[in-house]
Amino acid sequence: SSKKASTLDKACAGASRPEPLRIFLQVNTSGEDTKSGMTPEEAVEVARHVVSSCPHLKLAGLMTIGSPNPDLESGENPDFKLLSECRSKIQETLSVDDLELSMGMSDDFSQALLQGSTNIRVGSTIFGSRPPFTKS
Repeated sequence: SSKKASTLDKACAGASRPEPLRIFLQVNTSGEDTKSGMTPEEAVEVARHVVSSCPHLKLAGLMTIGSPNPDLESGENPDFKLLSECRSKIQETLSVDDLELSMGMSDDFSQALLQGSTNIRVGSTIFGSRPPFTKS
């Protein structure tokens, strides 16, 4: 959210960082209640806030955790496709062209790479699985 970005920006200012902190905005592309992140519809406005009002932050890209069982009938993961569309909209609206995509984990990184991911997370492959997340 814009409020969280402003809070992080103030913390970075207080820490006297020599360079802005690179951040990824998490977008909940699957719409699942068990996933965190902003809605795709909120992404442009939060990105605009970071770029225009948070000088101690550098918008590095967008991230998502896709659905565990995506419909790949079209050949594409719809969650990854939606994140890519969000990036395109932000880049066009804010005239930025260097946003990365962080999508894909141990079970779906191959598909994520095919769909343009520039960062993947493979922690469970290295460290093993962790207990399921529950919102409190």
